[in-house]
Amino acid sequence: MAQRVLSDNKVIRAFIPREEVHIDEHLPEWARRSNPIVRRHLGAFWKTLPPDFGVIVRLFGLQVAFVAISYLIPPLFTVIMPVVTVSLVILPATLFLYVQLLATIGVAGALSMVDEQRNDSLDLLLIIPRPLTHILYSKLAAALWRQAENFGLIVFAVTLCSLPLLIIQYDTIFSMEDNPLLMRVGLIMAVGSAVLRILLEPIMVGALGILFGAALPARVPAVVATGLIAGSYFAAINMLRLLPVDPLVRLGIETILPLVLPVIITVGAFRLAALVLRRD
Repeated sequence: MAQRVLSDNKVIRAFIPREEVHIDEHLPEWARRSNPIVRRHLGAFWKTLPPDFGVIVRLFGLQVAFVAISYLIPPLFTVIMPVVTVSLVILPATLFLYVQLLATIGVAGALSMVDEQRNDSLDLLLIIPRPLTHILYSKLAAALWRQAENFGLIVFAVTLCSLPLLIIQYDTIFSMEDNPLLMRVGLIMAVGSAVLRILLEPIMVGALGILFGAALPARVPAVVATGLIAGSYFAAINMLRLLPVDPLVRLGIETILPLVLPVIITVGAFRLAALVLRRD
């Protein structure tokens, strides 16, 4: 059976258009839509295309250049301030979509593992001649692929609309007149951190879902545990911003900590999930 599952990879690739297979070639094998474990959970979503990160990188680069030039020409900031109104409209809608995306990915990760236990297919999955961590990664990849289109919209909206609001925030923290260089460095770090968080946090939530799906045998407890832990993380990371700390420490809390913690939590969640499955 395990060999049959592996051989299905070639069959699946035969039915995926060549240009879509090419899009996946830069990804690890466990993350590709042609991977049998990923394809098993995708269903009709196998046609979903990944976000165009090239556009995101170029847009971020333009903003970095704009902020750098504004150090020499400070009035440039006033040019984009009318866009604040647009940001105030788009970003709340984006936040709602983002919360929905996180919830969907977390639930998908949890249910994918719980259903393996309920259907008595977990043992078959574990004898596939692939590293257990890669099997878990494929589960997560399937959950992410299903939300690829919404994911692309969110990343684009955050990259495009965050700068005007962050200018106001970091002018308050560092003062554009008293610390013009530090303010702009912090501004670039904040925009970059906002974009990277959109990439890391869904992976973290999906990994938590897989952990609790592996550890708990029922759907509701696994989903509730995933939601509680993920919600506690976001509450804590935002409450830290309210601490009365030095501006440089606050910059680290707002731009560095939200990038480091998701990586640590994701790695820990996958390792714990693997331990639980091997123990069982």
